[in-house]
Amino acid sequence: MTSLLIDKHEKFFNRCLTALPSSVQSEDSNKLAIIYFCLHGLGLLKRLQLSTSERDFFVNNIYNDFIIEKDEFTAFRATWWFKNVPEFDFPNLSATFFALASLLALEDDYSKKLDRHKVMRFVSLCQVKSGPNKGSFVPTLTNEDGKNDETNQFEGQFGETDLRLCYIAVCIRKLLKYDTCDPVNDIDEQELIEFVLSRINYNGGMSSRSKDESHLGLTFVGIACLRLLNYDLTQPIFQKTTNWLVHRHVDYPPSLYTQEYTYYVEEDIGGFNGRENKFSDTCYSWWCTGSLEMLDLENLKLLDLKSAQKYLLQRTQSALMGGFGKDPDSTPDPLHSYLAIACFSLWNKHHAEEDRVDLDSIDPTMVISQRLSLFLSEHVNFD
Repeated sequence: MTSLLIDKHEKFFNRCLTALPSSVQSEDSNKLAIIYFCLHGLGLLKRLQLSTSERDFFVNNIYNDFIIEKDEFTAFRATWWFKNVPEFDFPNLSATFFALASLLALEDDYSKKLDRHKVMRFVSLCQVKSGPNKGSFVPTLTNEDGKNDETNQFEGQFGETDLRLCYIAVCIRKLLKYDTCDPVNDIDEQELIEFVLSRINYNGGMSSRSKDESHLGLTFVGIACLRLLNYDLTQPIFQKTTNWLVHRHVDYPPSLYTQEYTYYVEEDIGGFNGRENKFSDTCYSWWCTGSLEMLDLENLKLLDLKSAQKYLLQRTQSALMGGFGKDPDSTPDPLHSYLAIACFSLWNKHHAEEDRVDLDSIDPTMVISQRLSLFLSEHVNFD
C-alpha cells in the first residue's frame, strides 16, 4: 500500500505558511484558519521545527495584526486588511478560536497576555438570547449604526448561526479553561445543549436547521460540543447516530453504475460521504471516524479502516505536491490535508503496530494533538 508521504506533507504545510498562489487570495479572511491547519498539521507530523525567532514572529503577528482590544471585550479579527477601519473591522468568533488554537500550537502561554474574562465577554455577547436559535451563536457583533469606533458599543448580533459556531464557542471556552474557573462572563450552557439536541434528526444525524437533511460535518461539531459540555453521550438516541455514521462509509464499485452521467465517477470505495447518496470527500473521513470515536472508543471496529486508509493514500494524497485534496480530482489544500493526517493519527491505535504511522496522537474532541492538550493543561495557567 502507498505510504503516508510525511516529508512531502511537511514541505506542503511550510509552503502554505510562507505563500499561497494568487488564485486563493480570496481566502485572506480565512488566514488564521490556514495558519491553524498548517501549524497543527506540522505538529501531528512531528515536524513543527521553528527557530525561536520564527516562533516569535508568528506569535507576534497574531497579537499585533489580529487582536481587537475594547473596553468591554477582547477578540480577534478575521483579516488585518481592515484593521482600524471602523466600517469593516469587526471581531469574529471563528478568528478568535483559530488565533487561540494557533498560539497553542506555537506553545505560547497566552494566559500571560489575554484577559480570559474579556474574551468570554465577547463569546457570551455572541450567544443568541431569544427566538428559534436561542442558545446558539452568531459569528460577529456590530453597532446599530454600522460603526465600531470607541464611542459606540458593540450591541447588534450579525450573521447566520449553526452548530459550527456553537462548537467554536465551546472550544474557545475550553482553551481559556473557563470550565474550571469562577466564571464572570460565561455562556448559558443549558440553552446551548438544548439547541444542539434540537438539531438531532430521526436518523441520529444532525442538521443546520431542525428537520433539515442530516450532515456529517454538523454531526461531528454537535457531538464534540456536547462532549465538551460533559453531556451524557451514552443515551439511546446516540445509538441511531452511530448507525447513521457507520453508513457514511462509501462502497460504490463500478458494477453499481449502468450508465454514465454528468457527475459520473467510475468507482468510489473506502471514503466517507457527508450525506446519503453523495460521493466521498477527504474531510468526511475525519468527521465520521472522529464522531464515532467520541461516542464510543470501540466504534471504529465497525469500519473497514484498511479501505478507508487506502482511499486517502491512493486517491486524495498528492504524490507530487504533498498534502491532500478534497477528492481525487482536487488540488491539495491545508484543511483537507490536516484532517487526513488527523485520521491517520486517530486510526493508529486500531492498527497492528507494524502498520502504524509515526504521528502524534490526537484528541478528537478538540482536533489537537494530545501533546498540546497536555501543554494546555500544564502551561497555560490564568491567574
